[in-house]
Amino acid sequence: MKNRSRGIGRRRFLKKGGAGLAAFVSSPLWTKNAEGRAEILRSRPANPVVLKSSQMEMILDREDGLPYEYRLTELGTRMRGEELGEPMSATVCRLQPPEFATVGVKASSVNASGAEATFRFKAQHEGETAATFAIRYALEGGTVYVTMLDIEEVDGYELIEVAAPRLATVSEQDGGSWLAHGDDGGNVVELAKAAVGHLRANTFWGKVAASLPVVMIGTDKAICVQEVTAYMDGTELAVAGEPGHRLASLGTIKRHRVNGSLCYNMNTGSGTPRNCGNSTTPNLLIEETPVCRLDFIGDFDGDGRVDWVDGAKLVRRRMPGIPTHFYDDKFTYAIHCDEPTWKKPGATFEQAEQLIRDVALLTDNMPQIAHLWGWQFRGKDTGYPAVTEVDERIGGYEGLMRLMEEARKYNCVATLSDNYDDAYKSSPAWDPAIIARRPDGQLWESRNWTGENSYVLGMAKFMAGPGIDRVDYTCKRYRLRDTIHVDVLSYFSIRNDWDRELPASGIKNLKEGRYKVLERFASHGVDVSSESLRYAFIGKVSSFWYAQGPAPDPFGGDPIPLLAMIYRKSALWGQSGKSKGPLDALLKMLFYNGAVHLWHTAEVDRRMITDLIFINTLPWQKVRALNIEKFRRKGERTTLYLEHDSVIDLDWKAQKYSVSLNGVEIARDGSTFCPLDDGRIAFYSLEPRELSAPLPEDWKAGEVAAIGLDLHRPEELHADVNEGRVKVAVPARQPVMIYRDGTRARKRLLL
Repeated sequence: MKNRSRGIGRRRFLKKGGAGLAAFVSSPLWTKNAEGRAEILRSRPANPVVLKSSQMEMILDREDGLPYEYRLTELGTRMRGEELGEPMSATVCRLQPPEFATVGVKASSVNASGAEATFRFKAQHEGETAATFAIRYALEGGTVYVTMLDIEEVDGYELIEVAAPRLATVSEQDGGSWLAHGDDGGNVVELAKAAVGHLRANTFWGKVAASLPVVMIGTDKAICVQEVTAYMDGTELAVAGEPGHRLASLGTIKRHRVNGSLCYNMNTGSGTPRNCGNSTTPNLLIEETPVCRLDFIGDFDGDGRVDWVDGAKLVRRRMPGIPTHFYDDKFTYAIHCDEPTWKKPGATFEQAEQLIRDVALLTDNMPQIAHLWGWQFRGKDTGYPAVTEVDERIGGYEGLMRLMEEARKYNCVATLSDNYDDAYKSSPAWDPAIIARRPDGQLWESRNWTGENSYVLGMAKFMAGPGIDRVDYTCKRYRLRDTIHVDVLSYFSIRNDWDRELPASGIKNLKEGRYKVLERFASHGVDVSSESLRYAFIGKVSSFWYAQGPAPDPFGGDPIPLLAMIYRKSALWGQSGKSKGPLDALLKMLFYNGAVHLWHTAEVDRRMITDLIFINTLPWQKVRALNIEKFRRKGERTTLYLEHDSVIDLDWKAQKYSVSLNGVEIARDGSTFCPLDDGRIAFYSLEPRELSAPLPEDWKAGEVAAIGLDLHRPEELHADVNEGRVKVAVPARQPVMIYRDGTRARKRLLL
């Protein structure tokens, strides 16, 4: 398909729009864009549209339908709107002969009253109207909702998207200007120090911020927080201009259809070509109302500072709570059982049971969740979408059933790791009718993960067909209880299917496919955990294997725990990204609130497991759901002040840390001395060290016992109880449990 234009130059738009350069010359305000060209700023509208709420006035340009200024009456300040004098742009497609064009649009009419205004636009192509649409601004207190609606496509044309990349702006000259975003965990930077550029586009979804679509700009008096609540709309954050005259702006791209002319990353691996649309590729109808919200606030938390923390606290207040607390206290890990290319299994079911038993012995039966990877057919990534056979090499069906039952004795849920995205031609359930299609119309062939190329399921048509039966079969055949892990399900929250007969946008596949998987498992009393933390699954999935990041900031900013602050009470997630070593991984875990999740085989060093449990997981579990109330950075040191007088203090240069809970330190620099529950305190150290902890007030000193946990011979250690504290000389990398009821503990563990 010919793609005539991906965009339109500023001078070309002014010429085509008939406004001419002269119409903007009267404005004395100007700066330079990222390429160093002069950009004339928007003049004050001669006949503005003014909206009012109890907290603000919004001044809009009647011609462009864009914000000129926000007068924050309650805060006694203002914030700029679109500053560069550029209109919204619309991308349209002429169907025959196929051609795409991006054109500037002006408002043809406006209907405004009180706190709401609806601007109507015509998108034209070569003098003909291609589509009409409306943009509605609605004020509620300090919030502006921006919605695209009333979309009508003229015969022979389709509307793809409408871009409004600068809905609000701050300038260096506004005083204390800064910007922040949630990509890769979060970053913030002073505008005066920011690098010119844009928020990075995702390799799969472009400007869709799939994990946390929240960006902020602010001054020392006010903040604008943008949350793009439509799952397939784009998020924009940009810095332009030269030092001393920089502007930071935020905005959105409102999408009506998926652009069928583009080339897409089909997850076929590094270095492989993208797949491009052709003359038959449909522009998939998204079937979602394009909407975002802008919140204008000042010192939201009343601490005397106006910063990103205020914005994060505002957003987290409206996030849904975690759907279930089932995962809260459990050590979650994967047992990598088998792959078809391995000479021998990583862990038979019998060996997996031994590993689960060992974890129980070394933690005194801490709750566990063990995900079994590669349990089906010939191991990992074989047989899908069928799940009718269990790998005989690792124990077969009877071995799996025995493992899942025996694991309960060790306070462990041994469950399946499944996959509802991949399919293989060798599968007994292979059916090309349920495979998604690429933009070129061919079956969506993906990667060779473990010996055979996979294909991607079209989730909406799969769950309208054999998908429901597959869930039912899995739950009944494998007697599932409590939970299952479904890999990939959340990672590709947005995945299109360019099937010419049954087209489905990412939204259709999300709502009629992925959500249906969750709902059907829930009908059997089984909760689903999944792979990557995604905005579309907040409030639906409680536990994710990891979140994105960290990564270098395109604006040169400093890392902040923005994602962790917003989602802290909404979900659990693991850590991703590279670390320099175990201590660096621990610091990142505490900073980004992501647990370290590992894949184990039968031969894993048990000391590695106890390191992970007692040094990383246990302190994190105690503070992971406590809200961040303050954040401070001083050089290479960051401090997170949590609710209930709890603190995480991190020295990145020295690779040191401390964690305090309810005003009491529970971990520091490779040692943990943390209450496990009302009757136990866990001691652990990477080096031999004397550790101590406060003795709870209702514990009796003479009844306390310290027992070193071991796979073969637990032993009692001397516990010095004096002046309200218990002290023990702890051997390196041996778990030591302090028991309130020493007599009972001795009988249970030593006899």
